[in-house]
Parts: sequence; C-alpha cells; structure tokens
Amino acid sequence: MDLGEALAGVRLKAYAHTNGREQPAQQHLEAVRGELSKLVPLGMSVRVSGSGQSLPLVPWIAVLDKDVTTTAQEGLYVVYLYRRDLSCVYLSMNQGATQHKRNAVEAGLKGTAAEKAALAELDAESKLLRKHLGEETMAGLIDEIDLDAPKHFLPRGYEEGNIAALTYDPAQLPNEEMLRADLDRFYALYAMCVDIKREILATEPGVINTTPNSEKTKRKFRPRPPAFRPKNPSDYRAHVKKHFQDRKPRHEALVNAFAAQAKGAGMTVANNTHPCDLTVDGKVLHWLVEVKVVGPNAETVVREAIGQLFSYRHFCYRDIERPDPNLVALFSGPIGDAFVDLLVSLGIETIWRAGGDWCGRAPTGVPSLLAAVTPAASSV
Repeated sequence: MDLGEALAGVRLKAYAHTNGREQPAQQHLEAVRGELSKLVPLGMSVRVSGSGQSLPLVPWIAVLDKDVTTTAQEGLYVVYLYRRDLSCVYLSMNQGATQHKRNAVEAGLKGTAAEKAALAELDAESKLLRKHLGEETMAGLIDEIDLDAPKHFLPRGYEEGNIAALTYDPAQLPNEEMLRADLDRFYALYAMCVDIKREILATEPGVINTTPNSEKTKRKFRPRPPAFRPKNPSDYRAHVKKHFQDRKPRHEALVNAFAAQAKGAGMTVANNTHPCDLTVDGKVLHWLVEVKVVGPNAETVVREAIGQLFSYRHFCYRDIERPDPNLVALFSGPIGDAFVDLLVSLGIETIWRAGGDWCGRAPTGVPSLLAAVTPAASSV
C-alpha cells in the first residue's frame, strides 16, 4: 500500500463513525497503520483513529516522532485529518488538544468552560508558532482548516491546533511522488515547531503553557559533565568511556535497522563500542559508522558527524596503532547534495534513508559499506 492508496481508501470505503469497527473503512485504517509504518522515517510511528471506546466523528492518520510524543493527545505531531463528509483531507502540523483541556481542568474549569479555554489556548499557541515559522516557511500552506463539526470538542481542537496545512481532494489526490514530497516538507516543519516551542519556553516563560513533548517523552534533567580538556589521548578515551550518551528512540531505531541490514549480509556488527555508534566488519574490511538523526538544518548533524568520525579515528584507532577504519556517516534522511559532496571529499561514505530504502555515495576508490550490505541500493 502506498500513501495515495492509504489516503484514498478512507473515502472509497465510506467511513462513518456510526458503522462500527468492522466496517471496511476502519479495517482499512488498521491496515494503514502497519503499511505506512514501512514508509515513515525510522523511529517515527503511525497512529490511526479508532483506538478509543467509540469511533471518532473525524477519522485521522497521524505520524509521531517518538522523541517528541507517543500519543495524539499531547505534544506535536503531523496528521492527515478528514473533513466530516470526507470531501477533503488535510495534511496538518498539529498539537494534542487533550493536553490543553487537561490544563484548563487543572486550573479549576469544568465542562464547556474548560473546552473553551482549551480551544483559546490552542489557537493562541498555533498563531505564535506560525509567527515564529515566518512567511517563507509558511508559503503555500494554510493556517485554517474546516472539519465541519462545530459542536464537537476534538474536531474543533484539531482546527484550533492546526499550525499549518495542505488540502487534498481524496478523490483526486496528487501523484505518489508529490504526496511524499509534501510529507517530507512536514517532517521538516515538525522539527522546526519542536525547536521553536522549546526556545519560547526557555526565553519567554509563561507565554505558552504546554511543551512540545508528551509527559512520557519529556527530557529528563541530567547534571552537566565537568569541563573536558583532555591532557592526552588516554585521558580522552577514559572520559568518553565514563560518560553516559543519551540516545533517543529515533537514533536507536536507525542504528538497529542498519545493524540488522548488515547482519543480514553476513557482516559482524557491534553497537556497544562506546563512544562509536556502530562498527561493521566484513571478512577483511572494517567500517566505523556515526549515526545522526537529521533535523531542519542538516548542517548541524553533518558537522557533528565529521568531527566525531575524525576524533574517533584519531583517538580510538591511530593513537593506539590500529589500522584506519573506513569512515561512514549514516543519516535518517537526505541531507542535500552539497553536504554529500563535502563528506565524500573528506573520504567519508554517506548513507541515508529515503522512504523504505537505503541510499548513499562513497568516495572513489573507497570500499563501500552500502554496496556490501545492500547490493541493490541506490547510489547517487
């Protein structure tokens, strides 16, 4: 099932919230959850409407970053929302309405008053995030959606919680390439909204009342490590071995997926050689892999990957007279041709995830890890 089939099926199978869980449209949504999970970036999850006690008036398909939230009730997420009559479907950057209603109840409000306060708070936060996104980022996107369910809190919450959206006619959807390009754009928008909300919370306390994360995924406080200025290579190795690395679900999912791919190709894989993310051994060759989740600005993770690969090669190989490893930077998504050129010019093979496939490019004359583990992979 591709993305177009997933979106069109809800209308074609005539979803109605009164028709029960056995209706074809709800069964389709359940199938979508499994099928689209193969298309979204590693570490992201797909949720669909219908998991509650009763089916919702407005069906939806959501994509959640596990580093941010694991539920559509709180935090930020990307979601496909259908109008009540199924005449259109919105791709929306949205936020959990239930979280805002809970804030209102905790403030002492009840019933309709709590719902009105939650909707007002959602609207205010959506407007603030749009302001920080700016006109260039919002170009071609709409800031209002209409789900045609004015008397129901959750559809109204989705409307007020909409930060930016695109509209599709489910009977005349764009081609698959365009649908995936739009979704890729919203992944970047998702990361930007998370960063913006964290910055507002840090620099303008009291302006907003919710975090970008759900309660389950909120960052835990950890004491800062002491200043690090190693006197010699041994000091460096002792320091990095001692200190904890906070690896998040999306990072771990990327590491595990590529490790499984390499193992399936008969390679020996290690992801416990701290501080290195991953090492891969063939019969003769050895690769050192640094893994990065790409945010809205790919330059940040590209610079980090370069610095870490060169540091690890120096301290963990050359300084202890081990042969140089083949260097690989592995990314959760495309980073742009210019950065691929940069990495390759430095002798670093670059691999990234695109849809459900591994793509990449290796420096000329350098053994390719991608070719070794996925002979049919796309090289650009």
